[in-house]
Amino acid sequence: MTWYYATGGQQVGPITDADLERLVNAGMVTAETLIWHEGLSEWQPYSRVKPGAVASAAFAGGTSAALDLRPMGIGDILDRTFRLYRSHFMPFFLLMLLIQAVAFVCTLAWQTALWSNLQTGPRPGEAPAFAALGSLALFFPVMIIIIVFTQIGIGTLTAAVSAAFLQQEVSLRQAYLVVRNRLGRLLGATVLSSLIIGLGFMLCVIPGIYFSLWYLLVGEVVILENVGVTDSLRRSKELMRIKTDRGFAQHNYTKAGIILLITFALGAVVGGIVSVPFGILNAMSGAHHAGSPFGPLQLLQGVLTMTVQAAVAPVGRIAMILFYYDIRIRKEGFDLEILASALGRQPTPVTGTT
Repeated sequence: MTWYYATGGQQVGPITDADLERLVNAGMVTAETLIWHEGLSEWQPYSRVKPGAVASAAFAGGTSAALDLRPMGIGDILDRTFRLYRSHFMPFFLLMLLIQAVAFVCTLAWQTALWSNLQTGPRPGEAPAFAALGSLALFFPVMIIIIVFTQIGIGTLTAAVSAAFLQQEVSLRQAYLVVRNRLGRLLGATVLSSLIIGLGFMLCVIPGIYFSLWYLLVGEVVILENVGVTDSLRRSKELMRIKTDRGFAQHNYTKAGIILLITFALGAVVGGIVSVPFGILNAMSGAHHAGSPFGPLQLLQGVLTMTVQAAVAPVGRIAMILFYYDIRIRKEGFDLEILASALGRQPTPVTGTT
């Protein structure tokens, strides 16, 4: 018998029974990988077609338990977040470390320019405030670089986490290619939603909070649904306003707020473990130097803070991605096949059945 299977949005095959078994043993075909052979009316997860062989299926990342597509409570989302992160810690951590390193170097370069101008001081007859203006020419390019690289990192992480959650092969290269094709829309949607949120906070705090919740899933929508800038804002608002369960505690706003608070608290605690000892050392040594960024303690603190932030950042992102999927599962009743098709991962069935 000849088989076909779906991976990375492509149809692969035909392959023999022996080839399929080798792929299963290698973890390339998992329990939920979509497969098809002549005689099947539609594509099916491997576990449905060959239930006796499910025990040999494994995640591509090497985990032994499947993350099944079912509605999740807050506890389930957090539990799956840490399990998924633990299974793919190194690629997710290194990705965010690269982004944090770019931001750290760019910020240090701007601080260097600012410090140099402040040390030089104003020329005769020049107002002191103009002494630092030379660094403004570097500030805006630095901010643009940081924003672009941050969005690339977040988008790549989103695509990679989605692949891991759907038991597809987790490849940062493939995830980056997805983001590269959608980077313009991702940046546009991020900037537009940030402007709206900022305006809401300027007019009144409450609208700003609501706008923040409405557009919380803009990045996920752009990357995972491949929609435009304004459509992504509307889609995020639609998803967040859905009532998936009864009761205030089960409202999406409430669930998102709790998840954000928990992940923020985690970041604050871990960040405090780094910042507090350095604050004490700086106070004891008096090594403030009027804000100089070049002291050994300051540089060491910056590097450690960068590393800690890179380690903690994926937790919040993974939780938000799982939260996004939870809403779609509850609202649209997705099983794995429908969800994979919505993400463009299911090939066109040979029989013409959708």
